[in-house]
Amino acid sequence: MKLLIFEWAAGTFTYNDIAESFSRHGISYKTVSYQFNNKNEDEFFERRFTKLLKDDSYDAVFSVNYFPLVAVCCHKNSIPYISWSYDNPLDVPDIEKTLGLVGNHVFLFDRIQTEGYRRMGYTNVYHMPLAVNCERLERIKLTKQEERLYTSDVSFVGRMYDSMFGHYRELMDDYCKGYIDSVVEAQAKIFGYWFVNEMLTESLMKRVNDHFRELQPDTQFVLPKEALAYAVAAQITKNDRLILLNLLAKRMKVNVYSWTNCDFLQNVNYMGSCDYYGQMTKVFKASAINLNITLKILQSGIPLRAMDILGAGGFLLSNYQPELAEYFVDGQDVVMYESMEDAMEKAIFYKEHEEIRRRIAANGHDKAAVLFSYDTQLCKIFETSGLAF
Repeated sequence: MKLLIFEWAAGTFTYNDIAESFSRHGISYKTVSYQFNNKNEDEFFERRFTKLLKDDSYDAVFSVNYFPLVAVCCHKNSIPYISWSYDNPLDVPDIEKTLGLVGNHVFLFDRIQTEGYRRMGYTNVYHMPLAVNCERLERIKLTKQEERLYTSDVSFVGRMYDSMFGHYRELMDDYCKGYIDSVVEAQAKIFGYWFVNEMLTESLMKRVNDHFRELQPDTQFVLPKEALAYAVAAQITKNDRLILLNLLAKRMKVNVYSWTNCDFLQNVNYMGSCDYYGQMTKVFKASAINLNITLKILQSGIPLRAMDILGAGGFLLSNYQPELAEYFVDGQDVVMYESMEDAMEKAIFYKEHEEIRRRIAANGHDKAAVLFSYDTQLCKIFETSGLAF
């Protein structure tokens, strides 16, 4: 098999592990990198990518995450396009215009998101949990100096989301402000079920946008439901992360690894960002407890960070996720919490019980290695797409 791989020029977290699996199975591939200013319109890219497809013979095009212009080029040239996303939501404006193109095989790691697209008629969208390269992670070792640097009671690796929620809210009338505040308050208390999309009704969105135009009659701006839903999710997630990290920092040593420091975090050790292919794994190995606080809009799937924690042999304390509970036993392979109070109690307990903690971490690692290797997941993807792996 010969593949053309499209890679986002800024880099993708899973590319190296996927490429390693392809090489291990004798699959020939060529990689082309590009970064769009507009994911739906780019004449230069379409012209150059089409030339690449015609200059050689490929059995399929593969990418990490979904790119509409890649789908268009593949469709026009009758070449299968396979994408496997670790993003949720997909962050592709007007995705419905290209998602159903003949030749597309789109794999998403969140089952509920997948089912939503399939209910809309996109039968070429499939559910596929993410993978982890345990062999690579096991080869990463810490020096004594690195152990001293990265050791902590609790570590958190992730973003402190900047949300547009406050900006959107300020432009709403009093009724919509009260309504959306109630939605945020209720959703913040629920783990494992995302109901915001159901609450953002057509009539509500019309009222919001009508009020925008009353404030600025010449505006061309229209707030899509998806943008407001994401802003709500980012706001709740940011609040969850700030609250829990501040609570934990009152009782134990907490290291936070993020691109930006947050003034609202108190008593935590801000460690800056960490490199995905080296430092991050060492953080997971050296931390007594690795905290996963999922972006609220992710409804069921196991995020990549949770997979990487398990693959590194780290102890995972995560908010409840349906698919995490489906594949891993709570209290045996991982530990899940269902409220801030629950998270706090469990963090304190497992920090003080090292033997139990290490046993759970080992179980989680071993199960992830068996169920979610890149070879296993990619084999399923290519079989589903009608190609031999």
